Amino acid sequence: MEYIKAPYRVATSSTAKKTYLGTVLFVSASVVLLGIASLAYPVFYYSYVPKKLITVPIHLQYNAGLNPYDIISLSPDLMLEQAYDVSVDLTLPRSPTNLGRGNFMVALYAIKSTPDNPALAYSASQDPYEHVTSDNVVFSSRRPALIPYEDPLVSTASRVLFLLYHILFARASETVTLSIPMGELVEFKGVLPLSVLVDVQAGQTLQVYSSTMTLVARLTGMRWFMYNHRILSFLACTTIFWLAEMVSMGLAWVMLGWVFSGRSQEVMRVPESEKEVWGVQHERDEDDTDVKKEEEDDDDDVEIKEETPEPESGPELEALEKSPRHGGDADDEGDSEDGWEASGAGTSFHDGRSSGGQADAGAGTWTLVSRLGAGGGGGV
Repeated sequence: MEYIKAPYRVATSSTAKKTYLGTVLFVSASVVLLGIASLAYPVFYYSYVPKKLITVPIHLQYNAGLNPYDIISLSPDLMLEQAYDVSVDLTLPRSPTNLGRGNFMVALYAIKSTPDNPALAYSASQDPYEHVTSDNVVFSSRRPALIPYEDPLVSTASRVLFLLYHILFARASETVTLSIPMGELVEFKGVLPLSVLVDVQAGQTLQVYSSTMTLVARLTGMRWFMYNHRILSFLACTTIFWLAEMVSMGLAWVMLGWVFSGRSQEVMRVPESEKEVWGVQHERDEDDTDVKKEEEDDDDDVEIKEETPEPESGPELEALEKSPRHGGDADDEGDSEDGWEASGAGTSFHDGRSSGGQADAGAGTWTLVSRLGAGGGGGV
């Protein structure tokens, strides 16, 4: 049984219980912090890594100025100190008017204010540049555009060879999309633009199917790694976050333990004034105890004195002390025994001592002392 009880005592000791509790708390805290780290990474990802591609539609306004234009609001996904490639895409028909247009300019102004969008207003403004000022513009650019040239003979041969395609997909074969780069590695520092003015400086006769503005983020460094290797970055960053949380929790645990242990010692410490008061009270209690003990001893002495009176000193007592307690021969011993028996008659020492045939020397002495004391008292 001892082999079974010994491990049981060790497993149920206070030290083992503290170890179990500490292990459960540590594992629980680790799991909770790991969950927090797993949830914190997506938050960090979307706040640190910008959106790779941002596309904003452009609704050109005609008959509202010299050229078709639009003021668009930018997406809140833009980030400061992040490089972007900005371009404007125009989808145009290959009409004789557009082919005869030749080169034209496209202007773009990124501004800090938010003017009314003419596509949503009751009437478009005749002067789109009223908000374009030096202190309001964050970025500006003007780039040329031209519909690609095609040789008439090559265009005719292509139509004949691919006649079925041109019949089934007429619009696709008769349109062209111009991608006009308006800025490369455009980086906004200090403040983000809130709206953009796009002005297609080709006159009101330019025919456009649709247009869009595209911003492509040029990711580098940590942002590039997190965007292109999402699973690996999730595992690595979650582990780093979890380790940082565990270290912080350990430091906080140590600091709290140190603070609370110091407070408990301060609470248990008795002030000097209280120590002095306690010492005086303790001394008083000890004095009272001593006095009580002395009084009890005096009472005991008084009781003993009352029970056994002190014999008076005299020459008879001294002679008795000097005389031998036991006689040398049998006659003397018998006489002494008879004398003790006769002298002890009528006293408390007689009963029970003579019945055995022997008298106790101490009892006889005390009897003789009592008789002498009585005789002395009578003499006085």
